[in-house]
Amino acid sequence: MDLLNKETIESIYEKASDILETVGVEFDRESAAEMFKKNGAKVDGKKVCISPSLLKTALDSLPKFKYTPTNNKRLVAASPFSNTPMIIDDITGKIRRGNVQDVVKMYQLAETCDLYESINPGVVDPEGNDSEDQYISQIAMMLKYSDKFPNLSLRATKSSAKNGDVYTSAKKAIQLIKEIKGENSTPVMAQGICPMAPLSYDEESLINLTVLVEEEQDITIFPCTLSYMTGPESLLGVVVHDIAICLAGVVYVQLLKPGTSVSFSNFSTMTDMRSLQPTYGSPEFLHVQIMFYEVCLHFEMNCVLCGCFSDGARNDYQGGFESCFTSIAPYFMTRIEEIWCYPGIMAAFAGGSFKKMILDEELMINCNRALQGLNLSFDPMLNDKLAESLKTKSFLTIGSPAIYRKEQRVSNIFDKNGIDPNNYSSEILVDINVSKEIQKRCDAYALPDRSKTQINELQKYLPTQCK
Repeated sequence: MDLLNKETIESIYEKASDILETVGVEFDRESAAEMFKKNGAKVDGKKVCISPSLLKTALDSLPKFKYTPTNNKRLVAASPFSNTPMIIDDITGKIRRGNVQDVVKMYQLAETCDLYESINPGVVDPEGNDSEDQYISQIAMMLKYSDKFPNLSLRATKSSAKNGDVYTSAKKAIQLIKEIKGENSTPVMAQGICPMAPLSYDEESLINLTVLVEEEQDITIFPCTLSYMTGPESLLGVVVHDIAICLAGVVYVQLLKPGTSVSFSNFSTMTDMRSLQPTYGSPEFLHVQIMFYEVCLHFEMNCVLCGCFSDGARNDYQGGFESCFTSIAPYFMTRIEEIWCYPGIMAAFAGGSFKKMILDEELMINCNRALQGLNLSFDPMLNDKLAESLKTKSFLTIGSPAIYRKEQRVSNIFDKNGIDPNNYSSEILVDINVSKEIQKRCDAYALPDRSKTQINELQKYLPTQCK
């Protein structure tokens, strides 16, 4: 199912190109403006106007991505929470700031689940982090408690970096990952860079982006535009804006180092003007994602789609529906085979819940089971079993338990016990099962194996509570 035809896609590109040339993009870093000026761009203070020829040169230098479906669709957990400042407390049900203990618990749960292929410091600025350089400290916590591939949306900032030195902190973070992972080959990490809407890259984003290019790490540019707030009112306008700002990022990267690979994602959506909150668990979010993807597909740019988002602040029908909807729907509208999910996200990225994390994982496991398709091998004994069942009126003594176990996935989380009017409790069984699963996995968790040298290196940056 395509939302855009070829003509519309080309019109979006032409409009984005025109915006780059006539409106321009702000680059809040003096060295960036100087680099653009040296390469023929029109520069007025922080604003850079990029000509079609300069854009074409950059796109010609950008490595092409071929979409080659293998009919192996699945949901992949990128990380729990993904940069949430607030936590829904499991015990009290109250909303509070995330703390260092939450960070440790998040890694314990993610590390004990095979769904997670990568990890990031999902709790933003946790309370109790007394480290001098809080950015590197969060990287150090990640390296102490997890062996997953670092895929960061967290970035070094003036407020989190030692002495406000963003460049040095970003550099040191990558070097620390290399030291602990024992890998010198690149990349050892990936990082997402979120431009500022409308049409600007702040200084901190540009510094982090520059370090990623210099260190040859994986780069993803992902706009987070909100309609009527930080971007145009219409969905199409948002997509045009996002394509324009991504193309500007491509030019910047290719000027730094021609041939550098860049991926793209999109977290833009409509704004609910009643509450001024973003609507991620909505059809409109999907529309923006799909249109953005179709433009990337046309121009052979790598696009990553993400899901498992909820706008609600409770573990209820809304949370489950929105998480499932945003995870599954893209499969039926794209050639994408992997949807990167963020279990536990709620309140439109403002909060995270460990209970929802477990529920979202269960959702993903069941969806992946459905996406795997069916066993289409005939049982050679089927006719004989059916003949026998006419006598016994049951398969309980005829059927193969091995076949049944292979066909049936048994959930330890969801309630499958039916309803009994004589034994019906107001206590929700799913909540009980989730709490048991959290405790079970925390108890089963073991720290990754680190050498004494590696431990000593991490100790320099860890908060006191984690030493």
